[in-house]
Amino acid sequence: EVAAADLVFVAADIDVPLDKFKGKLMYRTSTGLALKKTAQEFDKAFKEAKIYEGGATSAAKAEERGEKKGVYKHLMTGVSHMLPLVVAGGLLIAISFMFGIEAFKDENIAGGLPKALMDIGGGAAFHLMIAVFAGYVAFSIADRPGLAVGLIGGMLGGIIAGFLAGYVVKGLNDVIKLPPSLMSLKPILILPLLGSFIVGLAMIYLINPPVAKIMTALSEWLKSMGDVNAMVLGVIIGTMM
Repeated sequence: EVAAADLVFVAADIDVPLDKFKGKLMYRTSTGLALKKTAQEFDKAFKEAKIYEGGATSAAKAEERGEKKGVYKHLMTGVSHMLPLVVAGGLLIAISFMFGIEAFKDENIAGGLPKALMDIGGGAAFHLMIAVFAGYVAFSIADRPGLAVGLIGGMLGGIIAGFLAGYVVKGLNDVIKLPPSLMSLKPILILPLLGSFIVGLAMIYLINPPVAKIMTALSEWLKSMGDVNAMVLGVIIGTMM
């Protein structure tokens, strides 16, 4: 189908793999324009499409065309890769609850199936959720070298770790200059090692302590609101959701 296609029309707000379209005429746009101005975008596609040479992500190509990737696109890249974990983990937890809200605490119920489902959904899928989110936020910012650093940082924290990892690795990539013979080590050893070292220490010593204090204070404040006025607490939580 790719070989027979006259043109490849890519409508995406996140990074998508495009290597299989190398050598084909390609036109890229946002999902919003593709849905709202479909006819106009197709007209533009046949007029402005260029041969895709490969070797760069859709994000890098967008930057070449002068399009700046904003915070929203980085977030959406993280969210789109995190969602399968949320859906699968959430449904497994829900199935566990079908045996009873606290059935997972008793290994004798249904041969331990509720506990197994909770371990898979809550213990594995939900545990990976934030790490995958942060990893792909970093991937959106710094491409593949940022992925490992984002995943590691994500185990220590969420949104902050993803953006921190992405921009740290991007900065290191720009600053570190190596001879051609060592360039292959840069994305698989040097950037992940230095990026993980910097981001990991920053999360543990600089970011997590104050964030933990803020979260504790917020939790205590919400608990105190529940004692004073349940309606006000409901409005606050509803707004937060």
